[in-house]
Amino acid sequence: MAGLLIVDTEAGAVELRDTGTFERLAVRSLRSMPHEVVVDRQRGLGYISISYEDGFYGHYEKASHFVEVVSLDGLRPLRSIDLSPHWGPHGLQLSPDLRTLLITCESHGGELIALDLETDEVTGSVPVGAPGPHWLTLTPDGTKVFTANKEEPFVTVVDVASMTVTGRIETPCGTEGIAVSPDGAQVFVAGRRSPHLYLVDVAADRLTAALPLEEGPGAVAVTPDGRRVVFTSFNFDVWNENPVLRRGFVQVLELPSRELGPRIPVGRFPLNVTTSSEGGTAYVANYKDDTVSVVDLDEMTVTDTRPVGEGPHGLAYLDAPAGD
Repeated sequence: MAGLLIVDTEAGAVELRDTGTFERLAVRSLRSMPHEVVVDRQRGLGYISISYEDGFYGHYEKASHFVEVVSLDGLRPLRSIDLSPHWGPHGLQLSPDLRTLLITCESHGGELIALDLETDEVTGSVPVGAPGPHWLTLTPDGTKVFTANKEEPFVTVVDVASMTVTGRIETPCGTEGIAVSPDGAQVFVAGRRSPHLYLVDVAADRLTAALPLEEGPGAVAVTPDGRRVVFTSFNFDVWNENPVLRRGFVQVLELPSRELGPRIPVGRFPLNVTTSSEGGTAYVANYKDDTVSVVDLDEMTVTDTRPVGEGPHGLAYLDAPAGD
């Protein structure tokens, strides 16, 4: 049995669903406003960022400074990690050796921090030069982090070993989602106020293409086989105070041909996307509809849309155990 881990931000909870039946196998209450999740399958752990105590990005009174740890077996709560004096954690990435958790935070003008998972101590931090670093991606060898910065026209490049900024990649109008290819050669970045998907050469830290889209993309994922980049479109201006929320879309960029597939309608505010391990299925979290859409990436169709908890945000696909 494969599973889908879903962070329900508005409900303040995390839940585990069977991807075959979508039966809810477990649910666990968390602190208010959980956001993203990464999983350590080797140890059976899930790490969840708690970004705020109330509100949402740009509209909150008090930020949080916690990462919650749960077991993947039954979502049992294991511990709370206090990141103070760092706050506003959002994006999460595990190092290849599973000993370090890299986290973007809104504290101190926007920073990347490194958390030692054996001691729960922050062992390094570096300002990324932008007040709103949100999503991030880590190269498969664990050497470089790229942060997407909502409020600044560049992606920040950080050398993990030294925790220093080594570059800025110009991406006009800020960025949303970001993901790296499995071979570590390319990074794909969603333009925030610009209808483009940016392609970055990892070795050179250089923008190689800006692919025009019908509207600005949102979340980004790359299938584990490296064949496809899957991204959502929110279909409203995220920077407007009172946007009209319409159904969003999911779309695929085929690699290496760079052929764009059709825009597939999903729910309102498709805030996140992940894929199955074989790369044939995408799961889209529709934040404002409290649903998850299941998308067949070969047929380019939505095969199912299921109700989940309130405000689905972070997603993680869990492979079935060997012999299941």
